[in-house]
Amino acid sequence: MAASLNLLLRMVGSKLRPFHMRQYQFQIPLLMASLLAVQLLNPALFQLVVSTMADAWYGVSVFVAVTLAGFYAMDRYFKRGLSQLLAHHQNWQVPVAAILGALPGCGTAIIVVTRFVNGHMSFGSLVAVLISTMGDAAFLLLAREPQTALLVYAISLVAGIVTGYLVDACHGRDYLRHSNVSTDQCKHPIPPLPRGLVWAFMALLAPGSVIGLASAMQWDTAMWLTPWMNHAHAESLIEWMGFLGAVCCLLLWTSQPLDSWSSRFAQSGRSTCLNNSVVAETSFITVWVIVGFLAYELLAFYTGLDFHNLFASMGAYAVLLAIVIGFVPGCGPQILVTTLYLNGVIPFAALLANAISNDGDALFPALALTPKAAAKATLYSAIPAFVVGFGAWWWLAV
Repeated sequence: MAASLNLLLRMVGSKLRPFHMRQYQFQIPLLMASLLAVQLLNPALFQLVVSTMADAWYGVSVFVAVTLAGFYAMDRYFKRGLSQLLAHHQNWQVPVAAILGALPGCGTAIIVVTRFVNGHMSFGSLVAVLISTMGDAAFLLLAREPQTALLVYAISLVAGIVTGYLVDACHGRDYLRHSNVSTDQCKHPIPPLPRGLVWAFMALLAPGSVIGLASAMQWDTAMWLTPWMNHAHAESLIEWMGFLGAVCCLLLWTSQPLDSWSSRFAQSGRSTCLNNSVVAETSFITVWVIVGFLAYELLAFYTGLDFHNLFASMGAYAVLLAIVIGFVPGCGPQILVTTLYLNGVIPFAALLANAISNDGDALFPALALTPKAAAKATLYSAIPAFVVGFGAWWWLAV
C-alpha cells in the first residue's frame, strides 16, 4: 500500500512540475491584459503604477544585483578561510555573525542561521545576526539614503555584538546548540529559472545599472538621449525600461514554486551559475520592494491621508509599533517601514528600532529547523530595539 501511494505521488509530482515550469508563458499576456485594463479604466493610476515600478528597478533592484554579484564572488573565494576562522576561534563567532548580518540582504544572515542549526555557532551568534540584520530593506535604505544606512548599520552592529556576548555569558556557548539537525530537512528541489527571462533581466540590468547610479547622483539621464529624441520622450523611454525590468522580476518570482525559495536562500550563492543566484534573489527582493512602494502610493492615492501627520500624532508609540512590526518574519513589512521613513512618515527612531528588531528572511529557516531557539532569539532582539529606539527618540526630542 505504501509503495503504491509513493508511486502515485511521484506520478502526480512529475505532472505538476512541468506544468509549473510552463506556467510563466501565460503570465506575460495575463499581466499585460491587466495593465491594459488599468490603463483604460484609470490612466492616472496606470501611470502611477508604471512610475512606481520603474523607481523600484532603478532605485533598488540594480543596486541589489550588483551588490549580490560582488558579495557571492568574494564569498566563493573566502568561504573556506571563514569556516576555519570560526571553527578555531570561537570568541570571534559573535562579531563575525553580527558583521555578516549587517551586510545588505538576507543571504549572509541565513548562512549564520544554518551554521547555528548544524551546531557550529553559539546561541549568542544567532541573536547577534538577527539583531544586526536589516534584511532586504537595507538595499532600499542604502540606495536612497546611504549616510542614514551606514548609521543604522553601525548602531545595529554594536547592538548585535554587545547583546550576543551578553547572551553567551548568561547562557553559555552550548545553550540550545544542536548537533544532529541538518538543513537538508527543509530542502526542496530548486527548478531552473526560465532562460528567456534571465537573459531579459541581464539585458535590462546593463543599462539599468548605469541609469540607476546616475540617478542616485542626481544626474539627468534623459539628456544623454536628447541628440536622438526630445527630452520628454527620453524620460518616457527610460521610465518604460525600468518598468519592464520590474515586470521581469515579477515574472521570474512567479515562475518559481513558493516552497522552493527557502531552499534557494539557504543555498545562496552556491549555484553553479552565479548569474542565476543573483537574478533569483534580486527578483525576490524586487517583488517586496514593489509591494512596499505600491502599498504606500496606492493608499495615498485612494485615501488622500496625510500619513506624516497621522504617525506624528502617535508620538513615541510609533517606535513601539515599529518594534512589533519587526517581529513579523520576512522582509515585506520591513521594506514598508523603510518606505514610510523615506517618505517622511515615521521618525528615525522608529526606523532604527525596526532595523534592530526585524530578522528578515533569516527567521524562516530558523523557525522551520529550531523554533524554540528562533522564538527566544527574536524576544532577545526586542530588548536592544526597545532601549536604542526609545533612547534615540528621547535624544532627538531633547
